[in-house]
Amino acid sequence: MIELMNLERLPSKKNYVYRDRDTIIKIFTDQHRFQTEKEMGDILRNSGLSTPVRLGVKEERLEIVYNYINGSPVVDLIDNTELARAEEIFDKICAWLVKFYSIILQKKGYQHILGDAHLRNFLYEEASNQVYGLDFEECRPGRIETDAARLYVFILHYDPAFTPRKKALAAFFWKTIAASLALDETFFQQEVMRETAELLARRRR
Repeated sequence: MIELMNLERLPSKKNYVYRDRDTIIKIFTDQHRFQTEKEMGDILRNSGLSTPVRLGVKEERLEIVYNYINGSPVVDLIDNTELARAEEIFDKICAWLVKFYSIILQKKGYQHILGDAHLRNFLYEEASNQVYGLDFEECRPGRIETDAARLYVFILHYDPAFTPRKKALAAFFWKTIAASLALDETFFQQEVMRETAELLARRRR
């Protein structure tokens, strides 16, 4: 860890993440999360899905090295770009998700979800006009409605919460993702209620 002390440390609640010029060094604090991200990386490699290129894996250090993407977290763009532009980015996220679910289902034989879906795990790169997904350590078997509900709830609750723009983007996200996938709206609404309750409980703590 000594050689990492002079590097820029990036925000992460669960891991140690550093930037070294054009690379990102991610050191996991949990063996299971490391193995999950490594397995998902194996599956997604050469799949055509836009994710940071994996440059190396060090099993003994629970370390994965990626190339650096010069993009902005989508959460930072919600209130700082024109609504039409924001909707275009959300449309790209939905297309990314559809492709992700299809690839994992084909490779694993049963549906997996991101598990910890939120807009900080999507980067928008202006130069390529492309959305990148990252952080696969919480992937698990599940129903897509759960991911969709989590993203929907987060969109509404990002500060400032429940603005007309947030409501419009949340509605646009659900309409777009539901048009592309056969989702159960009743189960989605149940998951929205559960995710909302859990989010509010976390904030109270």
